[in-house]
Amino acid sequence: MGSQLLRSLPPQWRPGHWLPVVDQKLRRHAGNRRSLWLLLACLLFTWSALQLYWADVDPKFQLLNLLIWFGCTIALEDQLPLLWPRPSRASQLLGGALIGYTLWRGGWLLNQQDRFLYLMVPLLVGGLALLNRPFSRLRIFLVPGVIGLLFPLGYRISALHPYLERPTAQLSWLLLTALGFEPALSGREVMLSSGGVSITGTCTGIDQIVVSLVVVLIFLMVFPLRSWLHRFLAVAIALVSAVLVNAVRIALLALLVAVPEDWGEQGFDFFHDSYGSLVFSLIAVFILGWGYTKLIDRELAGRGLAAGSAGSPSSPETLV
Repeated sequence: MGSQLLRSLPPQWRPGHWLPVVDQKLRRHAGNRRSLWLLLACLLFTWSALQLYWADVDPKFQLLNLLIWFGCTIALEDQLPLLWPRPSRASQLLGGALIGYTLWRGGWLLNQQDRFLYLMVPLLVGGLALLNRPFSRLRIFLVPGVIGLLFPLGYRISALHPYLERPTAQLSWLLLTALGFEPALSGREVMLSSGGVSITGTCTGIDQIVVSLVVVLIFLMVFPLRSWLHRFLAVAIALVSAVLVNAVRIALLALLVAVPEDWGEQGFDFFHDSYGSLVFSLIAVFILGWGYTKLIDRELAGRGLAAGSAGSPSSPETLV
């Protein structure tokens, strides 16, 4: 039966065709230090993602972990030819010690109350950098190192949620009113005729703000804007899109609470406590990415006009 199935496959799909190719590539990369270093980086990223998942960490931090590793990757993408590991003995020992300690300590991670989870990414990125370069030549890892520090920074920003409770409630009330409903606003509570929501903690949109700010900071470091005005606009787009998207989420939650059927409660749980809340974070990131692309296009168009005017003749005499 198995042999008949193999014979029915196209020749290029049969193990006898692709196994020698895979074996040849593995043998070629087995002695390539850069390939081994990149493989170690991939394994450490996978380990950190799994540790956060197994510890049942808030989905926001799981998404943040993925975004920060992605930011480190794109920061080093154009430096790939320079990533051939040449560490000194001291940097190699320290880098191995950092990674070993992180793997040992991270294995004891049980929940997000353990503050060590905010240090895992910076320690792993620092360890990888030290395994690649001596202390005097770590400049190539400056941007990835700063990006790694955005993980604990995101945690600190999350403490600002009490200041967003009333503004979020007011925006959600305004949105529901604009849609034709008759909500009642009382402090941080938005009430409809058959139910309502109280805006506290992550309901303030602090998750969306943290994710959007981390992404815009990664953009500014990896794809820098020259104009200070454009940089300010990029941060403003990140903040405004996160706040407005969360106002839509809170309005949706208020409507789901008012639904008497079971699917209303299930929808509320999904968009409030589960991974459904990340949908709105990704929408905010999409809006930010679109706006940032427009700012980059504007700067590139401005440079093209400046280059064209510099190369154009300034007077009829120059044509002679």
